[in-house]
Amino acid sequence: MKEVTCVKKTTPEVLYDLIPSQQTMYLMFKYTFSKQIAQIATSFALEKDIDFDLLTKALNIEIQRNDSLRLKFIKVDKEIKQYFLPEMRLGSVPKKYFRTIEEQKAFFEKDAQTPVRFDKGENFRIFFYKNANGTNGVFFNVSHLNMDAMGAVIFYLDLLGVYSALLHGKEMPAPLASYEEYIQQEIERLGNTKKMEKHEQFYREYFAKGGEPFYAGVHGPAFLEKYRAKKKNPALRVPPAYNPLLDKCSMINGHIGPEDAKKIFAFCKERGIAPESLFMLGLRTHCSAINYRTDDVFMMATCSKRATLKEKRMSGCLVQPVQVRTIIPETATFEEGLNEYTSVRTKLYRHSDYPYITARDLSRDMYNYNLIQGPACMMFSWIPVPVDLSELGFNFSFDFQVYDLGRYFTPLYTICSPDPKDKGINLNYMYRVKLSEKKHIDALHKNCMKVVLAGIENPQITIKELLDMCSK
Repeated sequence: MKEVTCVKKTTPEVLYDLIPSQQTMYLMFKYTFSKQIAQIATSFALEKDIDFDLLTKALNIEIQRNDSLRLKFIKVDKEIKQYFLPEMRLGSVPKKYFRTIEEQKAFFEKDAQTPVRFDKGENFRIFFYKNANGTNGVFFNVSHLNMDAMGAVIFYLDLLGVYSALLHGKEMPAPLASYEEYIQQEIERLGNTKKMEKHEQFYREYFAKGGEPFYAGVHGPAFLEKYRAKKKNPALRVPPAYNPLLDKCSMINGHIGPEDAKKIFAFCKERGIAPESLFMLGLRTHCSAINYRTDDVFMMATCSKRATLKEKRMSGCLVQPVQVRTIIPETATFEEGLNEYTSVRTKLYRHSDYPYITARDLSRDMYNYNLIQGPACMMFSWIPVPVDLSELGFNFSFDFQVYDLGRYFTPLYTICSPDPKDKGINLNYMYRVKLSEKKHIDALHKNCMKVVLAGIENPQITIKELLDMCSK
């Protein structure tokens, strides 16, 4: 990919500190042997011929519309800083032609597992591709400091909107919001000492409530028991599951068919709840069932931080992990468990301006965890991929894929999104192979679906009944 950059001055006029969402990604990058964990690799395919010359023109227009694509990083006095290029153009975009889906997947997974070195001037790699099966699309591998997963979806949709406008001679889509302005506002928010003190107080009380949390791994309690035996302390609750030497990963792709997905979305719409609460309850119930039926399950979940209409039209990296701990007794109903998840997530989102790294360090200090200990059994992300492109002038199906990075910093990363191809739901499980096996992930997916479908069928079913169901 030949990148031609036009800059008015050789020295950036304005340098910014990293904001908290970027600091999280930078620390992931800095303190690992596997630099690809701080990037996102996805593809977007259409069952339609695409004029790649016109798409290249659309991409260069998109680069000017979407300032996160012009975001660069530089070290100043050993500190990482960032700045925006005023102009940037790609002279050409590599094009790939695949004979089979298997060939295509192998090529993209290899690229996904090759680091995007934002620290050396490379912020993304992009390919246009055609497959013999009739699909055409875009593969995009971007530094997580430039974009989060939702930022990548916004990039794809705006690129298609620009392409459609060029193709049909129509007006361009509404402009994207400025990520640079968001960075400026975020830095200003961080300077509000009173608000930060309130956030800190919330987290201190949140982490103290219920005492020390428990690591309920998807692989069961064997790893924890081995750690207890090594330390000769049967009371230990959190093992070193975040050891960077254990970061080798594989990905298993789970799927929910359109009929069940329709039931799930109808249930969520009727009750005004987010699908992520539903799936997190399903996942945690399985984790509880295989870990002494503990009522205390701790997960991380990504908070998109795109609450306003303006932010929903903004790419860039806004996302922050939030630490979702739920203590749900067996006597509670599915509905009560769902309400608990919604309540906890809502409280955490209200305090999402507080840096994740600072909040994490508070919990570490409170319970004397070392750098490779953490109670979260997984990271969970819900990516609300749209399933209808009719507003962009397209009336055909498309496909969205997330690729295996080969390494990751958590024991498991579950990425859940609507499947626009068949109107189902995809669940991608990227798991550490030295902690979990395929059978563990298969059981997690199977029981999560059991719990979710049983719960929406009968919201008054008890957690005890659901745990019994998972044990069969």
